[in-house]
Amino acid sequence: MNIKKLLFNIENIIKEKNISERKACINAGISPDFIRDMRRNGNFPKVDKLIKLANSLNVSIDYFLNALNPQSFPPSLTLKNPFISLKIIYIKGNIEASQWIQKVEWPQSEWIIFPIPENPEFKNAKSFALNIRDESMNLLYPKGSIIIAVNFSDLERAPKDGECVVTIRYDKLTNCYEQTLKIVEIKENGKIFLWPYSNNPNFTHPIILPRSNSFHSKNNITPSVTIQSLVIGCYHNTIQRIKLQN
Repeated sequence: MNIKKLLFNIENIIKEKNISERKACINAGISPDFIRDMRRNGNFPKVDKLIKLANSLNVSIDYFLNALNPQSFPPSLTLKNPFISLKIIYIKGNIEASQWIQKVEWPQSEWIIFPIPENPEFKNAKSFALNIRDESMNLLYPKGSIIIAVNFSDLERAPKDGECVVTIRYDKLTNCYEQTLKIVEIKENGKIFLWPYSNNPNFTHPIILPRSNSFHSKNNITPSVTIQSLVIGCYHNTIQRIKLQN
């Protein structure tokens, strides 16, 4: 936990604003001794109070939270107020079809803090986020989107027909992985088709798995395939233009 770096960031902003620590805390609606107590005790601060302080000082909360090692945080942290509950998760990697890499998950030191509204259906699930860098699912999730996912192992169930999932392929020959999004189609004969959903002609063909209860294929010739996670949400920038009929 890098409290010293967090305090350094807070002190720099307060100096720029030319106000005292006590005044900054009062303006934020938190204890006047919040910063002093953090310095004295070296304890992990409550994130809801950091958010109030960041808002009052007109800086991004990431400026404070990124000073802390991700290991300082629990796997998920819920911030509550009377209007909305926010859950802090992390962006842990990329979705990028046809890009084979040695590890699909970034080193923990590179995780990016990503607060999201809490989903009551997956309240107790260990959710995480991935950055989309391809067009294999652009009709549903455009390039640049950030998807929220939960591992099926945590849900303790198998994927269902029509769900959007995170799929990981492993190539034994190169010892590399590909992480993509796919739509699940389960045929009557038990075969599983994993479809892209794109207007890009490079992404039109499905991955076909044999009949299996584990939703995992493995052989010595082609890359093995694992349906890893369920997509439960998405964020992307958009401007809607709707022509209304008079």
